[in-house]
Amino acid sequence: MAVFLLGTQTFAQKNKATLINEYLDKTHQSGLFNGNILIADHGKIIVKKAIGYADASKKNPLTTQYRFHIGSIAKEFDAVGIMMLHEQGKLNINDKVSKFFPNLHSWASEISIKNLLQYTSGLPDINWKTVHSDADHWKDLESLQKLDFEPGTSYAYNNNNTFLRRRIIEKVTKIPFNEFVLQNILKKAGITNGLVDPTDNDPLMARSFDNNFKQDGLEVPISGWTCLNLDDFYKWAQCIDNFCIINPTSTYEIIIPFSPDKQAGLGNGSMEADKVISHVHDGSAIHYQALVQTETKKGRTIIILSNQKQGNVYEIAEATEAILDGHKNENN
Repeated sequence: MAVFLLGTQTFAQKNKATLINEYLDKTHQSGLFNGNILIADHGKIIVKKAIGYADASKKNPLTTQYRFHIGSIAKEFDAVGIMMLHEQGKLNINDKVSKFFPNLHSWASEISIKNLLQYTSGLPDINWKTVHSDADHWKDLESLQKLDFEPGTSYAYNNNNTFLRRRIIEKVTKIPFNEFVLQNILKKAGITNGLVDPTDNDPLMARSFDNNFKQDGLEVPISGWTCLNLDDFYKWAQCIDNFCIINPTSTYEIIIPFSPDKQAGLGNGSMEADKVISHVHDGSAIHYQALVQTETKKGRTIIILSNQKQGNVYEIAEATEAILDGHKNENN
């Protein structure tokens, strides 16, 4: 009986994988998805698929080995890095920013690292008209006179928080943030092909482009952005769920947001006791878009990487989940 049940489950998963592949092919044919996708259900990968082109030339098809910018999901690496250093006693998340950067104005003595992790610092958004590099960013922060609100009283999601988290890591470890990520996070997670701030010389880097197949450059105004392929992204999602770098208490600090509809360092999620129940995070950069969703009770992980942003990664994930749960997919 046990063998029969196992065989039935395997057949059902194969059938669902076929339906998902058919849905994804139709979505691509409709011009609504170009990218890579991985689906795991009951702890097993059932779909790992590359769809479309690696760049705007239309000459290079994607493979599952290609790496993608993952936008704001890359903020998870500085959030985890902060909590790692907190566990090691090298900083405390209640420390104020002024402890590390006393040259900043008095507002720095009001903001804690925890505020940076929760996006409750009161820092305004980056002025992208003047910020084109890390040096520009520092100049803007050094000239900032006041906050938008008292830290801890409200929420404003922006990259000033991310920038300072990365600079604090550099201050404490005395090594560049990119090197810290590669050696202390990616390596520990078993990630072997990750890149931080890729260049035109890096192979197997998917290039983003618009609907007219105009290709974007790789340059971004501030540094520290990790890029992953499907296999490495799956390792990272499992690392979060299994606490391979930081413990459950630290994970709770960066997965539970200031309020339910907001984001923290790991995006959004839920925990019960010492277990991650769900983890959801999306990100975009130029014409890249990415999404990771995990449901540990179902052993389910959905990873979507696109290099031709259509703004529909949640819809694709929802349609995929409907198939996995045995519901009719209206889009298929």
